[in-house]
Amino acid sequence: MAGKNANDKKIDLTTTIGTLSFPHVFESTKTKNDKGEDIYDIQIIIPKTDRVGLQALARAIKEVGQSRWGDNYNKVKNPLRDGDKEKDKIADDGQTYGDKYPERLGCYFLNARSRKPVGVFDRERTPITDPNVLYGGCKGRISVTFYPYSTQGNSGVGVGLNGVQMLGEGEPLGGGRPNVESMFDLLPDEDDLGLDDVADEPEPEPEPETKPAAKKAAKGKGKGKKQSEPAPVDEDDDADAGYDDLDDLDSLADDDS
Repeated sequence: MAGKNANDKKIDLTTTIGTLSFPHVFESTKTKNDKGEDIYDIQIIIPKTDRVGLQALARAIKEVGQSRWGDNYNKVKNPLRDGDKEKDKIADDGQTYGDKYPERLGCYFLNARSRKPVGVFDRERTPITDPNVLYGGCKGRISVTFYPYSTQGNSGVGVGLNGVQMLGEGEPLGGGRPNVESMFDLLPDEDDLGLDDVADEPEPEPEPETKPAAKKAAKGKGKGKKQSEPAPVDEDDDADAGYDDLDDLDSLADDDS
């Protein structure tokens, strides 16, 4: 952390339960920090209806920010971002953030990072070692450290990642595989599915031979067209962006209700 001050404060906190997204905790992301070090990170999305959980985060961020910048803390980058206020921003692929990340609407979200792998645990605090178990869309919470930073002309409250706890399944994000319930009906064992009738069906009549001219036309149809590759999913285009309009968060941190 550059520019450390004597009054700087760090606060360790475990977030409320939310939706985990962009889980890169078993392997580093392709991005490296300014020192060329690997980055392990994750995002947690928390609905605005969870006022108690968000209030704890807002108060910790404010306390850390004030330890360095006093009342000017709301002029630096705040890591707790409002999905509704970012919905009209345009991502690199031309989509709005609201269309690309609909799971953030009606929520705040937080990105946390580490320079080394962190522990991942289930609800019984048993370590999870299979990377396929943790996915974008599952439910969980994260342990973080808030700290002030000032480096390369940027100032704000940073979020260090200490650990991840997966607490339950959820709807996969970013075009992930659908769950089994949505793909297949539950069928009784006694249902033969009409498979016995297949053998009794007459064989289909052979199709008439296609004329050479038709074959040539069919062969040339669509020539030169290349199937477009699907857009990559589960990549946050703006993981480091700050949210400077802190009126809502500031009032949340000061709310004693």
